[in-house]
Amino acid sequence: MKLGFIGTGRITTALVEGFCTSLDPPQTILVSPRNAEKAARLAARFPQVTVGRDNQAVVDGCDCVFLALRPPTVSVLGALSFRPDQHVISLIPTRPFALIKELVEPAENLAWALPLPSVARHLGPILIYPGEPFVVDLLARVARPIILGDLEQLRTLWTSTALIAPFYALIEEASQWAEDAGVDRDIAGAYLASMFHALAALAMEVPAGQFSGLIADAATPGGLNEQALNEIRSVDGYRPFLDALDSVLARVGGTPPKRRPPQHSSE
Repeated sequence: MKLGFIGTGRITTALVEGFCTSLDPPQTILVSPRNAEKAARLAARFPQVTVGRDNQAVVDGCDCVFLALRPPTVSVLGALSFRPDQHVISLIPTRPFALIKELVEPAENLAWALPLPSVARHLGPILIYPGEPFVVDLLARVARPIILGDLEQLRTLWTSTALIAPFYALIEEASQWAEDAGVDRDIAGAYLASMFHALAALAMEVPAGQFSGLIADAATPGGLNEQALNEIRSVDGYRPFLDALDSVLARVGGTPPKRRPPQHSSE
């Protein structure tokens, strides 16, 4: 298997690391030379990685091409010659599927995928549309494939990745709060990161999307979790997160869902 990457940014770096450290690493990986520093680091770290002379050399030398360009630069694809039998995986969800398909013709096998930086550690999900077996099997080497039925679903779930920074910010704020209360910063950070990691692991064990049981188990009557949950819900404290998701979804061309009534405390 020979993989190629047009664009050598953060996601390409994560995918290359994930593939090269997987149980079934590809024989050859070609990366484009545009980000020379990152490309050189990958080539120095992994023996199967080579920096292509240019984008066309990357396309010519691989069976599957990942498009990891910044949205404003996708027009460079029009100058490249793809082969009908090549697989092309676009990592550019902000550009219409039809546009990318036109730019990579005559390649017939086009898919969209949305990896997270955690693929470098073989962690987390990767959104895929459509669920073409070759693409699913390939990306399963680095993440958990989530196959979607249409592009609207991809756009909606892609929007949810905007919660990554707020999630880290919550850990930082709670860590700072503990430090202000007299806890060593390193200890507070280590505890909170480990706690949220454990909670996420438990959430992975329940049927998908059915988190109400976990909430009920944690919020025991009269307990600390019930108090915190009631206080947050009493001021509709999760609404800013939903507002942010609405805004991001609209930005990427989606339609925000109808508003749900706010959840109030049980007091």
